[in-house]
Amino acid sequence: RQRMSARRLARPTSHLSRLAFTCRLFASASSATGMPLLFPQHASAGSHLPRPGPDERVKPGPGQVSVWEPPFTRPPSVRSVEGMHAIVQIGVDGPVIVDSRRAVQVCEESHPPTWYFPREDVNMKLMRRIGGQTACEFKGAAAYFDILETESSTTPVVKQSAWTYESTSTKAIEGRVAFYLKNPLVATVDGEQAKPQAGDFYGGWITSDVVGPFKGEPGTRFW
Repeated sequence: RQRMSARRLARPTSHLSRLAFTCRLFASASSATGMPLLFPQHASAGSHLPRPGPDERVKPGPGQVSVWEPPFTRPPSVRSVEGMHAIVQIGVDGPVIVDSRRAVQVCEESHPPTWYFPREDVNMKLMRRIGGQTACEFKGAAAYFDILETESSTTPVVKQSAWTYESTSTKAIEGRVAFYLKNPLVATVDGEQAKPQAGDFYGGWITSDVVGPFKGEPGTRFW
């Protein structure tokens, strides 16, 4: 795997600002037609579990990094993973949506990394913009896509399964596209199939080079 470089996003936060962010998220997650963006698992996840202490965190082995150690930070950092080969497709043998060696990752403490791809490496003909947006306290307003099986499809094969920041102070990801690994989407990184982060709001990918425990399970909203 290629050497990775990371840099921090600006602006610290706190438990109260995360709570305010959650309120902004659900206040803004609606479309121009009145159809809401749906994150039912996140809305009901709760926040009662304490953050895992050092003894509860998985100790990284050779070639691994813990999401509780840099470059996984809060505020998050962005790192280049150029050279790592990521493929996203509909099913194991279906249409390829992404084929890229030019990704960057957003690495936030407690989360597996979120992969962002240049649009030149994404089959944008299979992407259909939908209404609504969410607000991130670090990156700004995110717009969303449904994914189509063919260019002529009228019904999405995967709803609300990708997003982008058209304008953001985090210039390394501006205009790039990130993907939720919702069924039937399949992603591989250097031949290894990635697993989706738990829940329906966070879009991290879990591969063997990162260890947790990971945010996303019920009770972990404010980790």
